[in-house]
Amino acid sequence: MSPMAIDDRRLFPYVVKIEAPSFRGSGFLAAPGFVLTCAHVVDGIADGEAVRLSRITPYPQLRGVVRARTPRRAGPDGLWTWPDLAVIELVDEHGRSTDHSSPRLDTASPDPAEPERMRAVVAVRPDPGNPRSEPRLRGVDFAWESLDDRGFWWLTGGQALRGMSGGMLVDAERGTIVGVVNNSRGTSGAVATPLTALRDATLPDAFAELYEAAGASTLAGRADWDGAFTRRLDFDWRDYWAPDTSGAHFVGRREELEKLKVNLDESGGLAVVQSIGGFGGVGKTALAVAFGNHYRERFPGGRVFHDFRSYRGGRSDTASDALGSILKAIGAATPDEVGRLDHRGRADRWQAVASGRRLLMIWDNVDSAEQLDGLTVRGDGCATIVTSRDIIRVEPGVKPLRLDVLDEADAIDMFKAIAGDHPEELVAELMRRDLYVPVLISTHAEEVANEEIALEEIIDDLPDPSTARHTTHADHQSDLFERLEGSYRRLNDDARFAFRVLGAHPGYAPTLGSLAAGMGCDVSEAERRMRRLVKAGLAERHLTDGPRRERELRAYRSHDLIRAYGAHLAELEPPAWDEGEKADERTRTRSALSEYYLRMLIDQGFNDQKAWFSIEADSIRDLALTGTSEVHARLARYTGYRALVFNRYDAADVVFHHGKAIAEQVGDTQRTAHMFWGLGEVARLRGELDSAADRYRKALDNSRTVDDAGGIGNAERGLGEVAQLLRRADQAEEHYSKAMEAYLSIGDRRRAAYVQRGLARVAELQEEYGVAEERFLAALKTSRSLDDQVAVGYAQRGLGDVALAADDPGRAETRYREAIATFESVGDMVGAANGLHGLGRVALARGDMGLARDQFEAALEVYKRFDATVWVERVRADLTVLD
Repeated sequence: MSPMAIDDRRLFPYVVKIEAPSFRGSGFLAAPGFVLTCAHVVDGIADGEAVRLSRITPYPQLRGVVRARTPRRAGPDGLWTWPDLAVIELVDEHGRSTDHSSPRLDTASPDPAEPERMRAVVAVRPDPGNPRSEPRLRGVDFAWESLDDRGFWWLTGGQALRGMSGGMLVDAERGTIVGVVNNSRGTSGAVATPLTALRDATLPDAFAELYEAAGASTLAGRADWDGAFTRRLDFDWRDYWAPDTSGAHFVGRREELEKLKVNLDESGGLAVVQSIGGFGGVGKTALAVAFGNHYRERFPGGRVFHDFRSYRGGRSDTASDALGSILKAIGAATPDEVGRLDHRGRADRWQAVASGRRLLMIWDNVDSAEQLDGLTVRGDGCATIVTSRDIIRVEPGVKPLRLDVLDEADAIDMFKAIAGDHPEELVAELMRRDLYVPVLISTHAEEVANEEIALEEIIDDLPDPSTARHTTHADHQSDLFERLEGSYRRLNDDARFAFRVLGAHPGYAPTLGSLAAGMGCDVSEAERRMRRLVKAGLAERHLTDGPRRERELRAYRSHDLIRAYGAHLAELEPPAWDEGEKADERTRTRSALSEYYLRMLIDQGFNDQKAWFSIEADSIRDLALTGTSEVHARLARYTGYRALVFNRYDAADVVFHHGKAIAEQVGDTQRTAHMFWGLGEVARLRGELDSAADRYRKALDNSRTVDDAGGIGNAERGLGEVAQLLRRADQAEEHYSKAMEAYLSIGDRRRAAYVQRGLARVAELQEEYGVAEERFLAALKTSRSLDDQVAVGYAQRGLGDVALAADDPGRAETRYREAIATFESVGDMVGAANGLHGLGRVALARGDMGLARDQFEAALEVYKRFDATVWVERVRADLTVLD
């Protein structure tokens, strides 16, 4: 059976942060009127004394009073006295407050007989070393390991963080709370109290009250709790292994390979490879990949490689970037799923899928330990190799393996592996002039192999090594550039220009479409020039995503040192097409790229853009970050808008922050407001509702300052959406009404219709179905008059939802079929699947389980095909209800 997937966001409303007055730890709503936590969390607070309970929740803020606790005393082993539990009663002006949902508790679950997957859902400080860091909610995967002689459960596989104590421990398969997290084992796991402890008759009376209330609540169950658990389809693990480094030409380095193995064994599976002198091209990556190839059988769980791109002059990959690429590449998440996850969500997903596997992980070109946050897996038999040009402290006690250039024999063997046999004395002289640096040897060997030039001519072109500075000299990179000069000079003018454009391009693997834009030629000509660079050993095809990609999206890359040389040349070269322009060629190339990307972002239809954007998004983001001009601001803005549509919330967050910084720098209050709105959208779509509301309010304040009605409408609409998600109907209606007023004041009927649908959802939330229908009908009329067919389809679907909620399945079926026809007429297949999904719910309401399943599964197939992950989760929840 496939494992259960857990939507933490649906469980967060049951978590409380216990504050008295500052953050002390976690707790959770265990039963109507009661919170359960650990006794040591409320230490120092007397029974009967009030505590503040802070929540991210659709319910009002709650107050609590400590009712009872078990004796509290830390034992010699650091564990608290069994069972370390406390009960907090929820109170309001009328007494005990029970106006909240309750989870499913299992107080009778036996101790596991073997390791079982469990998840702690808790509040933690994201930065444990900073007592002012705001506690955030998160889920952490553990595995049940053993039962000790006092009754505590010992958990492994996850890392306990400050604030977890008192959090719920969920049985992932049964979808019930089975324990309370109460202690840390550091990076080795945690300790928990099983809920069977609540059955102890000797506990104070308040525990018996909670136990009785929990039993009554559990019998009824809650759809919002149960909807958090859906069975995830199994995925086939795919190694994400050194996509640009096959290791075919690796030679020698036997001592280094053995030393790397020893370092890994001595440090418990963690090693660092650092280049001597801090320059690239000595073979750090090749050594790490060769280790993985040589010892492959030691890692049956898989191999993972990621290049952090820290030394190519642009933006380095963050830990979040790496996690996103890895999750997609190994098949653990779709692009849409990854785009919606924040860093902690990605890290937790990675740790979950990596748990129990014997993995080799290579983190290439890392320049700071922060880039590894959430990536390191310290499971049994796992190994992590970090390569860097810098001295980085990954963990105490891990000494770097410092790598120098090749010795003469290995250098000659490498050349022969690429270029074949040649006179020994000539090869030895070339190696001497190439300073035994692998990247130079590879470039010149490719030229010889492709019969671009004779070996003797290359030697004559290279300076004598006696003029080279020592590897630790600050100008050593200039010596390496000097040894690439002949390869560059031997190109024709067009290929030289292509090489400089490749260097000036900020993307890791530029596509032909963007390279053609940078060169000012068509794609066919750009491809001809790039093939010339490949033959010269200065570039290679980037085949990570396969060779069948349409021509404009075929990508190229080269070693960081070679790209740096191309960028250096571009900075020295005046722009060829406008001699009067003062900017260097790199600046002019990036200007041409900006024009190209803006044209594609603005002019392309949404249906044509998703595949293109998924490939180009990182390059566009990196280009936007290269400056602070109006063009960069515009590029950031449009990239953010498209990233929201295509679920690249990580990219949207970066570019909206950059756009905000530019707008603030030039004093553009209106644009500052728009960027705050974009950041609010990112937070809302990620489920970070408190942050979203804060950003929308800042957008509103800025928009009011400049009397921007459109901006006011956007911000009020965002606040309405947050209130709606929090089920605060009155607040939502107030904000939506203000948004409607703002939009109508500038004649923006399209967005007014959007708000009208929001107001309809508020009425639906209040179970005022007649009012909801009137509002959807008004939105439908407006959208039809504007010929906005997508909006028409949404209104029709909303009318179907209202009819179904009002127990009128016949009318609901009619509306859903209308929505399907409308969405199909504009080619919106996900919208059509929404209508089909609605028909499945109609069939379920009528008791026709077979038809309901057929329609749910048909909708699911479409959602999966288009990576509509939110809808995938919703239809799976409906399938779970049907089951």
